[in-house]
Amino acid sequence: MNVVIETLPNCITTLRIELGSDQVNRVWNAVTADYTKFAKLPGYRPGKAPQAVVEKKFKKQIREELEKKLLSESCREAISEKKLRVLSLSQIDDVELAEDKTMKFTATLVTHPEFELPNYKGIVVPMQATDVADAEIEEALENLRDQAADFADLTEDRGAQMDDFVVVDYRGTVDGKTVEEAFPKAGKPLSGNDDFWIQMTPEAFFPGYAAALVGCRIGETRTFEIEVPAEFPVEGMSGQKIEYVVTLKAIKLKTLPALDDAFASSVAKGKTLEELRAMAREELGRQKTEEAEKNKRASIMAQILSQVECELPVDMVRNHTRRILSDIVRENQARGVAEEVMKENEQQILGTASQGAREQLKATFVLLRIAEVEGIRPTQLEFTHRINQLANRYQMAAPKLLKELEKRGAVDQVTEEILTSKVIEFLVTQSIVTTLPVQE
Repeated sequence: MNVVIETLPNCITTLRIELGSDQVNRVWNAVTADYTKFAKLPGYRPGKAPQAVVEKKFKKQIREELEKKLLSESCREAISEKKLRVLSLSQIDDVELAEDKTMKFTATLVTHPEFELPNYKGIVVPMQATDVADAEIEEALENLRDQAADFADLTEDRGAQMDDFVVVDYRGTVDGKTVEEAFPKAGKPLSGNDDFWIQMTPEAFFPGYAAALVGCRIGETRTFEIEVPAEFPVEGMSGQKIEYVVTLKAIKLKTLPALDDAFASSVAKGKTLEELRAMAREELGRQKTEEAEKNKRASIMAQILSQVECELPVDMVRNHTRRILSDIVRENQARGVAEEVMKENEQQILGTASQGAREQLKATFVLLRIAEVEGIRPTQLEFTHRINQLANRYQMAAPKLLKELEKRGAVDQVTEEILTSKVIEFLVTQSIVTTLPVQE
């Protein structure tokens, strides 16, 4: 067998394979012998027809079977001989079977990207200290107090002041039209609302909105104009003047609960304030450790990937981009982002998805190469554990899920996820961690 290899852009490799007559004849005779055993030909008992007669009768079928066996067999041998990392066999072209039983064909392969692995051991990783300061605990307790705050109606005879919480009815118009009519992408909240709560801060709702209500008394209605800020995301609204008619319905005073054992027990039943502080310290420590570990892995990967430049298979990038794009759209829909807004930012979203796809694929190929070099392999126990995790997530029986994955050809993807996770953990063990000082 003679193999000529050609490397093309975008991770495409072609193999021009030539097979000698000895190899072709061996397979040809084996296929013909199978047909001879079972062929029913007039004048001959099964298995007794001369080979020449069988070849003449079943020449087309024998050739098809010959090509089927030889093409796959010789492709595997050529890939092994040339030590290629193959993702898929794209196509086979230019098949030629000569009279002297020699064969030629071209196989087009999609291969792993080629790159030199940088040094991935001993990477220095800066890691933020995970100690929990007393001030952080007090801040967490204040947040809990804030969540448990009570709001009572103001009894004092005065108008609204900055930092007050007020309840208002309001309507907004632009040149006599509701904001939504004038600018459909702006949405309903800018046009009006009833029983709407606002904390009187300079940037609340729109800059200047709260300031226009200072001194307003309960039951009073005020009319004022607000200029839409330059950075407002809806096209055409920047600089527009919205006329608001606002009726103040209530002024609310915010009262925080006392920081004592009774409050602690209301947050965590039966706990004292000191026990609640200890719980807060433990939870904050867990969160900081988790975040630090996540950042450590991200830093390792960023340092490695910054040293790798390579082409990526076009179809894989396209398919991965499509999946990420679908996830982005779903997330935006869940957050209530209007379809028009997504359409307006279509190119930006597509660019983000494409860049994310390339980064993720490059990371996967680098991790797989490290696994190859280091001899890291997933175990059957790890595979079974991962299948059980997925089965629990999707509320399916593990055997049923496995069959579904096999049917979709997705088993290798699960194995790859396990393998890349193991490699990342290996890289963590090989890194050098330097702890940064606690941020004040």
